[in-house]
This record gives sequence, C-alpha cells and structure tokens, in this order.
Amino acid sequence: MAVSMAGVAAVEGSALSSPQRWVRKKRGEKAERFIRSAIASTQLGHTFIALTTYNWNCTINWNCTMLTLPIPLLVSLLLGLISLALLAGSILLLSRAVSRWSHYKRVRYRDHRNSPELLAEDRTVDRPVTSMDALRDPAVLTPLIVGSALLLFTFAGRHLVGLAFPAGEDEPTGMRTGTAQEVTRPDGTKIHAELYGPADGPTLVLTHGWGTNSTEWYYAKEQLADRFRLIVWDLPGLGETAQPQDGNFALERMASDLHSVLSLANGKRVVLVGHSIGGMINLTFCRLYPELAGSQIAGIVQLDTSYTNPVKTTKGSGFSQAIQKPIGEPILHAMIYLSPAVRMMNWLSYENGLLYIQNAQSSFAGSETRGQVDLVSRYQVESSPAVVARGTLAMFHWDATPVLPRVNTPVLIVVGQQDTTTLPSASEYMQSTMAHAELKRVDPSAHYGLLEQNSRYDAAVAQFASARLKE
Repeated sequence: MAVSMAGVAAVEGSALSSPQRWVRKKRGEKAERFIRSAIASTQLGHTFIALTTYNWNCTINWNCTMLTLPIPLLVSLLLGLISLALLAGSILLLSRAVSRWSHYKRVRYRDHRNSPELLAEDRTVDRPVTSMDALRDPAVLTPLIVGSALLLFTFAGRHLVGLAFPAGEDEPTGMRTGTAQEVTRPDGTKIHAELYGPADGPTLVLTHGWGTNSTEWYYAKEQLADRFRLIVWDLPGLGETAQPQDGNFALERMASDLHSVLSLANGKRVVLVGHSIGGMINLTFCRLYPELAGSQIAGIVQLDTSYTNPVKTTKGSGFSQAIQKPIGEPILHAMIYLSPAVRMMNWLSYENGLLYIQNAQSSFAGSETRGQVDLVSRYQVESSPAVVARGTLAMFHWDATPVLPRVNTPVLIVVGQQDTTTLPSASEYMQSTMAHAELKRVDPSAHYGLLEQNSRYDAAVAQFASARLKE
C-alpha cells in the first residue's frame, strides 16, 4: 500500500506547489495510518475465524452439534461476536469512506497549470473536486472496498461457503406435509405432532434432537412412510410446540410429553426412535413408565445419544466438566435473558457462513451435502436460545445410568464412528449394560448420521422395527 501511494504522490507532485505537496503528504500519511489500522483489524478478525474453525481433528471438541455444551457454547458465542465485529467493521469503514467522500465534495482547490506563462500571470482555475479525484485517494478507496467486501460477506457469505459442499440429489427441507395433530398437556399448552404413512402400518414414534425440530426426520419420512406409520413431534418450545407454562424443561417433563404423544398410536404397539436428546428421553420414559416397556413399547432405537449428562460423554469431557459450573452454566443463564441478542448473532453467523463451517466440522464426517449443512445450521436461527439454554441446563443434571440394567425391551443402538458430540464409547457402554441391546456402528458418520448416512440409518431402523412389531 505504501508503494502505491508513493507512486501516486510522484505522479501528482509535479503539478502541485510546495505548500500543496506538504498538505498532500500529510493527508497521505494520515490515510496510510488509517488503512494500516483497518487492514490490521480485518486480519485480526480473520485470525479469530481461522483459530475457531481450524483443525478438524482437534483434541478438544471445540465445535459440536449440541452447541450448548460448554466448549461448543463458547465457540458459538465467539463466532457470533466475530460476526458482529465484521458487521460493525464494515459499517465503520463505509462510514469513513462516505465521510471522506463528502469532504472532497466540499473542498475546492486551486489548480495551478503547469505553464510558466500562467504562473507568471498568477492565473488560477477554481473547480470542485470530482468523484474520480476522491477515488484516487486511498483514504476513500480502501475503506470503501474493504467495507463493501465485509458487508457482502456478512449478509451473503453462506452462499460462497456453501459452494464448498456438493449439492445433493435429494436435499432436506423444512416442509411439513403430514397430518398435523395437537396433543394437550395438563397445563393446557399444545404439543405439535404429525402423522405420516398408512394408518394400519407398524408404528414408529420419532423424537428429534435438542435445538432442532421434527423436520430433521426428512429422510426417515421419505424412506419409511411407505410401509410404517410415523408419528413425529416437536419438543417443548421448539418447532410448533408451545413452551410449558411453568418453564419446566426437565427430561422427565419431556418424557411425560412423549407419553401424551403415544395416545396418537391408539393403543397399538410401537417402536420408540430417538436421536440425541430423543434417546435420553426414551431412557427417562422407561424409568417413569416401566409397565409399558415390553407391552405397548415393542422396542427402542437410540441414535447417536447418551445415557448421562452429555458433558461426560463428549470429546474433551474432562475439560468440559471442569468449566461446566463456573463458565457453562452462568453463560446459559445469561442466554435466557439475552435470547434476542444471541439469536441475532446466530443469524449473522448463519448468513455469513461461519455456522456452515462449524457444523460441517463437527456434525458430519465429510460426505455431507450443502442442503444438509444448511438445515442443521438453520436450526440455530429458528430455535429460541432461551429454550435451548433451559433444556441444556436440564441435561446437565440428568443421569439414566441406573435405568440401563432395568430396560427389558429390545434396543437397537446406532452410532456414527466419528461422532464427537456423543462418543461411540457411550453407545458401547449402553450396549454392554442393557440386557437386550445390539450396537450398530456406521462409518463414516458423525452426530448427524441420520442425515449424512440417511439410507443406512433408516435401513437399520426399518429392519429392527419390522422384526419387533411382527412379534
């Protein structure tokens, strides 16, 4: 940048008097200091982004689908702050460029002709500085270019980042095409559910992961609804389901909601299918309603889930447990009260594509499509941070270890070999502790294997459910 400004000064300097050259030199030095400061700030922001998204196989699980675990929570908030900084930086740079531009419009200078005759006669020509004159000044041009680029990245970066992922032949959407049903809780609030498939078909009840909604079952609805009756529902405060009036997001309350949703099966035997927190709710259901296991509940399918506080079964669990109470929980409580601000940061991170990078690194194993990454990232904008925080605080104080030996219904456990959110070791422990459990590993697959490896996951669910519901 210093070289280019020196070149401009050399070309223009011959046409200026000594005082004018001195003024131009001072302006150039001031502009150069400003430009260097702007570039340094931009480089610092890019450094933060690089540090946040670098190293896919990091020892500590910095990025994770369940973004309210302590370390992923910090990373998610950091991405939001970076997104705000990029927006603020773009506005600052553009404001500086406009201010400098306006200054040029107000200034008139004396254009001394490089002619001895005119100089001898002291003839001058006054004229306003044109827009092209202003653009020749790096103090206008550089912040204009850098600010415009940052603003474009802030609101359209995901379209550029998305090009790094292949477009799938069948991309998931958030469409809801089933028969909508509402189940009323004792407090009068509504649970939203949807029915797919033949009414007389073997029935599956699907419970989604935390922070998402029932649309994550896109492929299951597409691949299983031809022969199974599917009941999908939204967890409290997510999707179309209302929050409970008392603000209770304990997993026992969610298991009670699941019990209410079972009424849609009209007494038929069913297989419970749960992903992530959905599997945790299944285990809580078995503790609260043991009389239904083996009778109405013909089997249980656990997809990429845990049997205890997920902080204990995630990658880097030692460090995550150490910061859970002093850092993680206070931040979650703050998120409840600052929910609109956190949601705005999530939206910026989604629009600029940083959430794409984060989720691709942690939620998938490398064969994800553009639409799959977009779906998972979009949940972080659609879901209320206050709701997600309350549910996560409940998970921090949940444990179903004593329940495992008492589960007497057949269980299928499916886990992605590259899942760092709920490690395969958690699934292995469940399989070794429950009396009638079988374990299926999917490789390559991570926490969102039900999307990335949808055909393999759904085939496993169909095979297990068909066998259980024929008995």
